[in-house]
Amino acid sequence: MRARRPAAAFTLIELLVVIAIMGIIMTILLPSLAGARRSARQVKCLSNQKQIGTALVGYANTYQEWTPRESGISEGLTRFTPLVPAWQRSRTNRASVNISWAFNLRPFLDDRVDPSRGDQGLGDRYVDAPYYKDPARLDDPHQIHYVNNGLKFRKFGPNVRTTTVGKPPTRMTRYKWADRVMYLTCFTDDPAGFRWGNNYAPGNDELQISIFYDLWNPSSVTGLGPDTPTEAQRVAPRRHTNGANVVYLDGHAALVPGRDLTNPKNWDDGDYLDVFN
Repeated sequence: MRARRPAAAFTLIELLVVIAIMGIIMTILLPSLAGARRSARQVKCLSNQKQIGTALVGYANTYQEWTPRESGISEGLTRFTPLVPAWQRSRTNRASVNISWAFNLRPFLDDRVDPSRGDQGLGDRYVDAPYYKDPARLDDPHQIHYVNNGLKFRKFGPNVRTTTVGKPPTRMTRYKWADRVMYLTCFTDDPAGFRWGNNYAPGNDELQISIFYDLWNPSSVTGLGPDTPTEAQRVAPRRHTNGANVVYLDGHAALVPGRDLTNPKNWDDGDYLDVFN
């Protein structure tokens, strides 16, 4: 009868070598996996922005070429009835401010929305609005993760300058460079509640929440302003590594470098006249 051989086993040195090799492999793979996750988030964000761009064009086609711009009491309000699909049923029953892109475009993205009500018939404070979410953004109470172009430019002689006055709703036909002027981009992070404490104040409905997500002050784009909720930078130039996704005035969307995002010239729609119809 033959004696049994002892079962083969790893020596301690062999085991350490295997562990070292696995560590090297993980070191090589982890950056690739992290990069894949970043790319997936960027693609999802871009997909959401493409939906918003389609809604923008749909809104313009439905409402005589008008496009939502700066929210709240922007210049021209006293001479201009806010052009929204809701709240203009009579002179006494209409919106008192220019309504934001997020409120105006939502009915084109979600058939559950009632645009004739300030809470849009849902009262969800945009929690159930996945098309307004950027998966690459840090988690906080904000439910709208994008900001739009409410910047107004004026000509001073041969020069064009930004102003600190918001741009009211404007007809698509007024834009000279709709295919290369930015309309909407990624909203900056707000981990300390610098803005959301104001935006989501008790009692604010969807109409009131939405008016905060725009760019009307040049420093909101450049970041060259005081550190206040209205003047600090609102765009996120490095949301997706070295750039951010952008919707253009003609409705198409693309990833652009951060340096382009923070250049006010890329937000200039070419409409310098103080005409609101």
